[in-house]
Amino acid sequence: MRGVVSGIGYLLSAALLAAVAGCATTESAPDGGSLKEDQGLLVVRITSNTNMRLSYQEFSPETSFGARFTENMIGSKGALSVMPGEKVWVLPVDAGEYMWSKVEMGNQFANLHTSNRFRVFPNTITYIGDINIQVVDRRFRVRAVDREYEMREYIRNHYPAYSKSMKFEKVMSELRMR
Repeated sequence: MRGVVSGIGYLLSAALLAAVAGCATTESAPDGGSLKEDQGLLVVRITSNTNMRLSYQEFSPETSFGARFTENMIGSKGALSVMPGEKVWVLPVDAGEYMWSKVEMGNQFANLHTSNRFRVFPNTITYIGDINIQVVDRRFRVRAVDREYEMREYIRNHYPAYSKSMKFEKVMSELRMR
């Protein structure tokens, strides 16, 4: 009996550790930091009227209970702690296709699986647009706006080492919010 109890305790501890590990948020990279061979920089400006956590993971054309459960237990590929106002993120990310997977605001959340897509290229600064998220009366509105010129200037001024050593590519985020 004692082995069963310690086994259950071990499983609960592992689940708690996985849940806490999934709570980590992603911060912008320092200029000129080294990237892995198959990484690029995801560049996005997010404007919001409220605090929220915006998570992303590898793109999947379908969603399932299992995928959502796994994200809740293990965590997403990354998450951004969004505050009211405007902020630019410059994130080292493995090259590939991604999606915003969940937005969380206090005890409320919305699964965003399959409603959007963005791509990151290796050794490239990939700008996916300016994302505007507004929450009014417990409903949210999301849209992507192309401000490429302003973002190129921002990267040149705030990330000169990356700007000089990597090409800049615009691939607007596809958003089909319900």
